Amino acid sequence: MGLGDTERNRAAVHEAGHAVIAAARGLRVAAIELHSLDGEGGTRLCEKPSAPDRVWVLYGGPLAEKVVFERLAAAAVPPESDELLLAYSLCRQIGIHDTISIMDQVEAYLQEHRERLECVAARLLETNSVQGADLDQLLGGHPIEQHMVDDYVRSRVMTTFTSSDRGSNASPARSSGTRRLIRRLSQSRLAWAKAVAARS
Repeated sequence: MGLGDTERNRAAVHEAGHAVIAAARGLRVAAIELHSLDGEGGTRLCEKPSAPDRVWVLYGGPLAEKVVFERLAAAAVPPESDELLLAYSLCRQIGIHDTISIMDQVEAYLQEHRERLECVAARLLETNSVQGADLDQLLGGHPIEQHMVDDYVRSRVMTTFTSSDRGSNASPARSSGTRRLIRRLSQSRLAWAKAVAARS
């Protein structure tokens, strides 16, 4: 399909990544949206995800950008808004230590289903909002096997994932050593995310 590397295209791919991974985890996606021309968007789920599901969905956005554009966005992202860090911090909170393996699995799934990912992104670019039966059809496919025990009770509430996700699972205060490591490796967000995970 071939999408040019623009902010708007990145936003569409990013939200498509959240949606494709959510659907693969068996979550119902209510809507994906592009809010404006400045690269902002959002993905709304029909139910609150379990903590492991939320980790996968958080990773889906930035890793979709990596799959389609072969690199993450070059723009700096504040640590409190960075989905790679949010996912990592959530993993630490719930006792998951192999975050690199999760990142690799999410990226491999998106690579395998790149055509679907790009179709969802293209529809979003056309319409600015995709929902209902149209979205269900675009996201159709078989859920991936869940590699973790998901024993969290899901309540029926709307949950939104955006590039500035600051929900109740926002990253806790980090040690000064971790903050220094993040700053030092900030030129390659995926590299530092994996480095932080490896050092823990």
